[in-house]
Amino acid sequence: MRVIAAILADAVLVAYAYVGCTVTRVAFGASPEMLDTLARSLVPFVAIHIACLAAFESYDFGKTRSESDLAFSALLGVLFATFASFVLVTGAILYYAPETQVIGRSVFIMSLVIELAILPGWRVWYTGDRRKRGALRCSVIAVGKPGDIVNIALELQEYSRVGHEVVGCVSSETDSPPPEFLGRIDELDGIVERHGVDEILIVGEVFARHPEYLLRIVRVCEQKNIVVHVVPTFYHAMISRLDLYEIGGLPLIQLKPHPLSRPYAFVKRGMDVACALTGLVLATPILLVAAFAIRLESRGPILYRQMRAGKRGREFEILKLRTMREDAEKETGPVWASKDDPRVTRVGAFMRAKRIDEIPQLWNILKGDMSLVGPRPERPHFIEKFSAQLPLFPLRLRVRPGVTALSHVWGRYDSTPADRLRYDLAYIANVSFRLDLRILIATVKIVLTGRGAQ
Repeated sequence: MRVIAAILADAVLVAYAYVGCTVTRVAFGASPEMLDTLARSLVPFVAIHIACLAAFESYDFGKTRSESDLAFSALLGVLFATFASFVLVTGAILYYAPETQVIGRSVFIMSLVIELAILPGWRVWYTGDRRKRGALRCSVIAVGKPGDIVNIALELQEYSRVGHEVVGCVSSETDSPPPEFLGRIDELDGIVERHGVDEILIVGEVFARHPEYLLRIVRVCEQKNIVVHVVPTFYHAMISRLDLYEIGGLPLIQLKPHPLSRPYAFVKRGMDVACALTGLVLATPILLVAAFAIRLESRGPILYRQMRAGKRGREFEILKLRTMREDAEKETGPVWASKDDPRVTRVGAFMRAKRIDEIPQLWNILKGDMSLVGPRPERPHFIEKFSAQLPLFPLRLRVRPGVTALSHVWGRYDSTPADRLRYDLAYIANVSFRLDLRILIATVKIVLTGRGAQ
């Protein structure tokens, strides 16, 4: 509701600014036809301003945003919006309707001055008022080695400009923590509940020494919708491209409750549905030929159905073209596919090499079980088995599984679970439209050339 109210307020203010400035310009001698032009251009003007303000995160009123941060975001949004409005609308009028009266440059300049004062100004006032009422106070717990974390926690509380209040420290060690500590990391769920924690500050070295703690932190982060700030180690800073920010002078990276931002989650889902519908239509002849070849070579159903674990472990029935003989697991039970698997038929080997067996999964995409790109879905049996060996294996379930994956295009068909996990965690940590597009292009290359299908 806060975001919707802010958008409506900005829309009204932008509209009043342009109308007021245009009326003033006409009153001082400009052609009255300028008002008609404004009437046709006002909605695009407002839409451009809202889009630019959103692009610069001017509607993010989170607790970590300071007054100056929000004001600067709004200032950049207004500058870009005014320039875009002038170029697009004036250019369109001159190109498509040169006889129409253009809106004077003075109107844009006056509107810009008014918006630069009002739009950042109300954000500063609103954020300051929330801070006075205590609505922006953040309860934080700090997690790390007892010898290190106390100083970091004190530094955060002393220099934070946005109201962080450290309620206590949690030890990452298995030994008994000092008396003044709230407890150990294995008691984190209860500590968060008892103290009404909003955010967690954790030193990156904790994950380096105890990688199994990452899974516990992620679960708390998702279940409680808590933001986790990580103080990067020197190692992280040297080898990684980090999206850094600072709070109280501390360089931080964020472990987000949801890997995909809301805007990109919406775009990704739209792209999935559009591509799945198009793919099913175009691939119909291929599916018919493949079905005939499967039936001609071996007995059994054409489609292979199997239970897989999707996002957050929700099980669903995956569809594939059958590439193995009908009784492939009759004697062995669930077995992971291997290179040169003797259970694979000749037609099945070709379909696997060209990824044709994956085409029916486009239906799983339409149902919302899968995405075009994401970690490959595993069977619940194997997730349980591999999780016992690799504590971070369940982290693959943070996003929808995909028809193709980073491990599909860079790894081998017989990659080990550990290798696939590395690829999957790298994808989840860096998910973006650019990375998804890169994986899709690489998948098409593999289908055409066969490279990577070994």
